[in-house]
Amino acid sequence: MFKKHILFVICLFCFVFANAQQKIVGKVSDKQGKAIENVSIGSLNMSKQIGTITNSKGEYSLNLNANVEYKIRFSCIGFKDFDTIIRLQSLQNKTIDVILENAVETLDAIEVKGDYSREDGVTRISTEWAKNVAGPTGGVENVIKSTEGVSSNNELSSQYSVRGGNFDENLVYVNDIEINRPLLIRNGQQEGLSFINTDMIGDIQFSSGGFDAQYGDKMSSVLDIKYKKPREFSGNASIGLLGGSAHVEGLIGSRFTYQLGYRNKTSSYLLNSLETQGDYNTTFNDLQTYLTYDINEKMELAFLGNVSDNKYNFVPQTRETQFGNIYQTLNLRIYFDGEELDRFTSLFGAFMFTYKPKKDLQLKFISSAFSTNESESYDIQGQYWLYETGGLGSEEEFDRGIGTYLEHARNNLNANIFNLEHKGYKYYDNGLLSWGVKYQREHINDGIREWKMVDSSDYTIPSIPDGIGVYDGPNPPMLQNFYRSHNDISTNRLTAFAQRQFTMERDKGTFFFNLGVRGQYWDFNNEFFPSPRVSMSFKPNIKQDIMFRCATGIYAQFPFFKEYRDEQGDINKDIKSQKSWHMVLSSDWNFKMLDRNFKFVTSAYYKYLWDIIPYHIDNVRIRYTAQNNAIGYVAGLDMKLFGEFVKGIDSWLTLSIMKTEQDIEGDGQGYLPRPTDQLINASVSFQDYLPNMPWMRVYLNFNYGSGYPYYPPNSTSVLRMPNYLRADIAFTFRIKDEEASWAKGNFMKFAKRIWLNLEWLNVFDTKNVISYMYVQDFAGVPYPVPNYLTPSRLNAKLTVEF
Repeated sequence: MFKKHILFVICLFCFVFANAQQKIVGKVSDKQGKAIENVSIGSLNMSKQIGTITNSKGEYSLNLNANVEYKIRFSCIGFKDFDTIIRLQSLQNKTIDVILENAVETLDAIEVKGDYSREDGVTRISTEWAKNVAGPTGGVENVIKSTEGVSSNNELSSQYSVRGGNFDENLVYVNDIEINRPLLIRNGQQEGLSFINTDMIGDIQFSSGGFDAQYGDKMSSVLDIKYKKPREFSGNASIGLLGGSAHVEGLIGSRFTYQLGYRNKTSSYLLNSLETQGDYNTTFNDLQTYLTYDINEKMELAFLGNVSDNKYNFVPQTRETQFGNIYQTLNLRIYFDGEELDRFTSLFGAFMFTYKPKKDLQLKFISSAFSTNESESYDIQGQYWLYETGGLGSEEEFDRGIGTYLEHARNNLNANIFNLEHKGYKYYDNGLLSWGVKYQREHINDGIREWKMVDSSDYTIPSIPDGIGVYDGPNPPMLQNFYRSHNDISTNRLTAFAQRQFTMERDKGTFFFNLGVRGQYWDFNNEFFPSPRVSMSFKPNIKQDIMFRCATGIYAQFPFFKEYRDEQGDINKDIKSQKSWHMVLSSDWNFKMLDRNFKFVTSAYYKYLWDIIPYHIDNVRIRYTAQNNAIGYVAGLDMKLFGEFVKGIDSWLTLSIMKTEQDIEGDGQGYLPRPTDQLINASVSFQDYLPNMPWMRVYLNFNYGSGYPYYPPNSTSVLRMPNYLRADIAFTFRIKDEEASWAKGNFMKFAKRIWLNLEWLNVFDTKNVISYMYVQDFAGVPYPVPNYLTPSRLNAKLTVEF
């Protein structure tokens, strides 16, 4: 382990030295002379990865190599792109000031007029980070996990917890459409591809709380994705040990644009490293398209479609796990029979019609449908032997327990969700008025038959004395964790919102206000609940570039199917929405350090929760009690330092401190930690390059989180999992770019760029725990056996851009 730590440190620091001596600097502003923040500046013909963004004053600095011709693009959502050709001599610095034209007169960029992400407390994330972040899941969600206030203890899953909430409390939007995810998935091994295709993304925004009324009815976070409209033909294809992908985009004529992406994921390489050995056969496939057609200058028609087919087949053979401490070392050995076969298929389609009758008015109409068909089937028998090897080097073995368990499931779920929605935007000189109304119909057909039986040393556990039934032993058996139900439910929801954003200029500074309200009605329980929300940002007229923000509001999460079905499969028709009151105080400070741009963001927050539905988490499956019988709170502090730790490229560090507890009515226990209670969470997202080796870049992703709580069976004692610690590092090598002379005379000339990514996953080889299984010894004492996540592995991926 020590050697690996030393090697990791060497790999990290050997790339952090000398900076380029040639650079372009300048300021980006609009036609009125107002500085534009978060303008992306990067090279198109060499490497999209070499780039920077402007600070709140519109200033930028970008290092370039000498005697190389660069095609530099300045781009920002809401503005037209600006391209220029640059070649610098050795040690030459050049000032380039750019004026971007507003693009609100075209439907191409009508989504936002300017960029108010800072005023709204939203984090804007680079699309390049999403494409190159190190980790087994990759993609946008892997970047989100390193954002302040976000935690995750499972690298096999794309799910995450935000400020004390669970996985089901996070909103995900793609082009204004809320995205649903499968319901039956119970562990990271089963999880396929997330909906979001990183090759198709144009803009990424994330809010970890205190978000506006325009966003839906969940209590924790919003991930808002915008797919791009391509301006020219391009594409890429990749293949690696964990799957592959292909993507093409372009224009047909001047009005029709298209994007088509295919992804394949296979987890067998990773899963074969787990302690449970067997035949893992996983195939996850996803096909997605985004099409737009400009009918005229005022009208646009768009279509977003997705087909997903995920298969998970597992034939377990053996498992051997060692646990305990130096004084008592225990071993569990299991021999398996049986198999598991799961399949999750989904279809999604949405039509979007955008109409702009005036320069300052946009009307949007959306119709979407989502269908998922999920099945989970397994019959697995495990014969186990629990024995003790003593401690402190003892070689003696003592039998502690033997037995057999049998797990069975035949679970099926079919859900169909239909939406009709209208959104409108009215622009004013000092802000924006937006509104929306949405109708949703759900039809869910669900069938569950699931149980577990444990036979420990010829005794079935648990058992009922003198029970009814035929059994040739002293007591009849009783199944553990027995769930059986069939439900067929159709419901309707109606939601609406309105909000007004405006700016007020004063001598002491500028105020930004956002006032809004949303409400939802659900005919399943005839509940209607309004959610007022308000935020204010203030930027004082002082030398320091700092902004303060205060946001508060009511957030109601109306139950979806999992929340109102209890563990036995019964439906609670009296269920109500879960509710929370948020108060968020934050600051956003842009400053210079070592002649480089940095940003320091802090947020203090408090949430009061009521009508909460208690739950417990097993891996990534959340099982609810289907009762609104708890109150609770969340309090915490988030900090993030973002900037150019290496000249010209951005990295960040985050630290979060959080406490969340709940009081369940009638249990007599008072306040106890919620399943997502995590005192400390820290992350590092770092990238580096060598000025003299522009064809190589390094990405580091580090996460640390203190242990989540868990409760042993039939106990109210609170125990903690071990702390989660993981580091992934990726080395990206550019094998070819557009100016490579060696490729001009052969078939390689058709490739613009070729990349090779080498990843070292779980650098520290940490044995992280995701959950526990319980095994009883001869005396009936249950022992928690840890289920470990993946050890250290290497991964490789080859990408070709054309």
